[in-house]
Amino acid sequence: MLVSGIIDIMLFSFLFITTGFCLVLYDNIYVNQSKTCIFTYYTKRWLLMIKKSGNTVKVILLLLTILPVMSCSLPGKKQNVGSLITTAYVSDSGISKDNTGSNSSNTDSTAGKSIKANDGKTAAGPVTREKFRIAVVVVDAGHGGKDLGTYYEDIYEKNINLSIAQRLGSLLENEGVKVIYTRETDIFVSLLKRAKIANEADADLFVSVHNNKMPGNTGYRGSETLYAKPDNPSRDNMSSKKLAKNIQKELIRTLKLRDNGIIYDPELAVLHHPNMPSVIAEIGYISNKSDREKLSTREFRQKAAQALSQGIIATLKEMGAIKNEKGKWGLPGK
Repeated sequence: MLVSGIIDIMLFSFLFITTGFCLVLYDNIYVNQSKTCIFTYYTKRWLLMIKKSGNTVKVILLLLTILPVMSCSLPGKKQNVGSLITTAYVSDSGISKDNTGSNSSNTDSTAGKSIKANDGKTAAGPVTREKFRIAVVVVDAGHGGKDLGTYYEDIYEKNINLSIAQRLGSLLENEGVKVIYTRETDIFVSLLKRAKIANEADADLFVSVHNNKMPGNTGYRGSETLYAKPDNPSRDNMSSKKLAKNIQKELIRTLKLRDNGIIYDPELAVLHHPNMPSVIAEIGYISNKSDREKLSTREFRQKAAQALSQGIIATLKEMGAIKNEKGKWGLPGK
């Protein structure tokens, strides 16, 4: 009798373990079905078998065994197959858990879908993330080659312009901006060619570096920025006037020269032929002794380049530019 009871107990234990395993398989394969039906079915069969056996010990053991099974098998929140696949996919994507053990959300840019692990669901449709491209700025060193620009004795505007433009380009590149030069050496480049370079590069901004002269008035000094409306603007989210304001503000703040403001000049070809916001930054007056002495120093030319760079970056930000993970300034793609 004792041996028979032990065998029965072992048999019932095996049945409960097997049934629990079946419930797990059932839960993972037929996940759209409720667990109530299968649980009720097996419970009725077990109770019928116990009733026939009449063994009190087996009833107690059965109750002790069925309680944990009930706690794991009661009807709960339904899932769908898609959610299970999503969970596995998110895990492979490197979803991390915080201190509370809850999953954080993650975005898979390759698949173009946003996957949230906290609720095991996928977002419908593609991510509404704009494509970004690296910001492009054309740096134009005024004059060059046979075109000397203004001069005083052996101080030539073309050389000062090139020195500031090269420094400006280096600063912008260090900031993560793509720079296109109209000239990098002492060569002549026509005004139309400069505009063509900017348009073919599909640049975002065009900044021409110059210095000035006031015939018959050596007392005139200071900085000014010229702008005009482009003939065929390809971008309407930023005007040349705003670019001029930003650059003029930084020139005065950094160089501490007299503020001659921004000037609208529609006759300058280098301003209205480029199809993007364009300005001419007149850093100082070579005809003025004070400005000329400052422009002759490397330190001042470096400060001028820094002021131009800050004005350009401020404008790019207003255009919606942001820095990516590689430190590059990006703008919304066309």
